[in-house]
Order: sequence, then structure tokens, then C-alpha cells
Amino acid sequence: MTLRDILRALGRRWYVACVPLAAAAVLLGLFWSGAGVYSTRTVVSFTFPYESSLTPDNATSNESVIAFAGAVASQISPNTPTVRYSAGDAPYYGAGLRQGILVGLRDDGSQWAPSYGTAVIEIQIVGQTEQWVAEQQSQILARVKQSTEAQQSGGGIAPEERITARVEPLTLRIEHITPSRMAQAMAAAAMVGAGVLVAAWAAVASDEVLSRRDQRRAPTGGRVS
Repeated sequence: MTLRDILRALGRRWYVACVPLAAAAVLLGLFWSGAGVYSTRTVVSFTFPYESSLTPDNATSNESVIAFAGAVASQISPNTPTVRYSAGDAPYYGAGLRQGILVGLRDDGSQWAPSYGTAVIEIQIVGQTEQWVAEQQSQILARVKQSTEAQQSGGGIAPEERITARVEPLTLRIEHITPSRMAQAMAAAAMVGAGVLVAAWAAVASDEVLSRRDQRRAPTGGRVS
């Protein structure tokens, strides 16, 4: 089929081509109207009460403390499927996620070989409004504190010897993530291209089907004796 045939089909079945073009226009409008997402990666370190995360050889590398931090993370982690990336430091919104929560031990490994070498919990939250992200952050931090205290109070551990959950202050910030102009332009071009291709295919396919139907319905000429 030549370009002329495609253009003829588009001219005859323009109303069919309008459907995918309209769908592409709606999706493009939704894409441009999106104001990005809000994201935070809050860090909670587990140490003994007489030290901090900056103390040399602190408890964050202690295997028992790491196991305790893992137990806390498992208790408060949302029961939802999580996305795993090839690198542990990849942002949670990297796969196009617009709302979600991920709570777990800091992974210093990779997608195929995770490595949990520090007693540090990372709380990653992605949402469409800053207020929602802030509310979820506050609730999860409160649950971390409650779980830390509850798991130790039942074991008869003296208060001065209990593991302490310390929130890194600088990680409390909430960032507004928006696509760059180049990314928006590339996405728009891809959407327009996809709409044109689907519209052309729909016009050609419908033209072939309707043309065959018209040929079958057309009366055949003959000689009457």
C-alpha cells in the first residue's frame, strides 16, 4: 500500500481516524495538566541511646540491631506490592509512580543481590499533593516509634539500654518532582506520533472492510434473453 492509498483512505474514512486522534488529544491534555508529584525519602537510623548515627562504629552496623530494624520495617510496611529497581538508591517515582509508599531497610545491593548492611529504614512516599505526603510521613514515623518501643518493652529491656530510632532531620523535606521541558516535548511528540499511526491504521482497515461490503451489496449487470 502506497502513501497515496493511505491518504485516500483517510479522506474517505476521516470520521474513523478522528477517534484515535481525539483519544491522543485527551491523553496529551492530561499529561500537560499534570503538576508533577511530591516525594520524600525519610531516613530513620537505629542506634543505642548513648550514641548517634555520627558516632564512629555505632550500632547501625551491628547485626542484631539490623535485624531489629528489619523487624520494625516489616511490621509497619504497607501490604502492597513494591517496585524493585536495579539500584537501591533509585527514586521510588522512577517508574512513573504517582502515589505509593515503600518502607524497608536500606538496600546497598542491587535488584538481583540485595544487601542490608546498616540498621537504617528508608521511608519513600510519593503523592500528588504535598499535604498527603506530609500526613503519611507523620503517621509512618509515629508507627516506627511505637513499634520500636513496643518490641522492646515486652522483652524486659531496661529503658537506658533500648535501641533508639533517630530520624535524620535533613531527610524530612518533601520535594516537588516535575518533568523537564525536553522530557515533556519528547512525550508529546511520541503521543502525537502514536495517535497518527493508529488513526491511519484504523482508516485503512475500516476502508477495506467497508469497501468489500459495498462491493458485495452492489447489483451485478447481466443480459436478459
